[in-house]
Amino acid sequence: MRVLSLSSILIAALAVASIASAQEATAFDAATTLQQQRQIRSEVDAGSGRYGRLPTDVKRELVKRQDGVFKALEGQGYDGLDESQRARLDADLAWIAAVPEQVAGERLVCERVRSMGSNRVERVCRTAAQRQAERESVRNKAGVDRTLEQRNVCANDLCSSR
Repeated sequence: MRVLSLSSILIAALAVASIASAQEATAFDAATTLQQQRQIRSEVDAGSGRYGRLPTDVKRELVKRQDGVFKALEGQGYDGLDESQRARLDADLAWIAAVPEQVAGERLVCERVRSMGSNRVERVCRTAAQRQAERESVRNKAGVDRTLEQRNVCANDLCSSR
């Protein structure tokens, strides 16, 4: 048991080390990043694409962070930045990349649900993330139920005669 846990820790450490070395090996391409940010800005301005349907306050924050990215990269490039500026730039780029998925998870989805034992219909609203978590929970519970049913095997002669 102890050997198994130590080997799994070793495998995880090697995987993390290989990912870290791969990230260091890939150089930061400022021109490509600036082009991607210009494309995102055009989607925001046009109101289309993944970034076009964001709420107004999120769009404002996105434009503010993009302005910081443009200022940092157009002036001196990635190599001219110190560690704190690089960390800020990386954080802003990660935030910009994650915004569409985050906002999609916060989207409110409403449905009409009939209460059990009643003809009364009520409107139930949940975020998309809540609905996904509920689906996962039901799926996991169904998997546990199936596992328990498969383990319910007849172990003596009395139940086999039924």
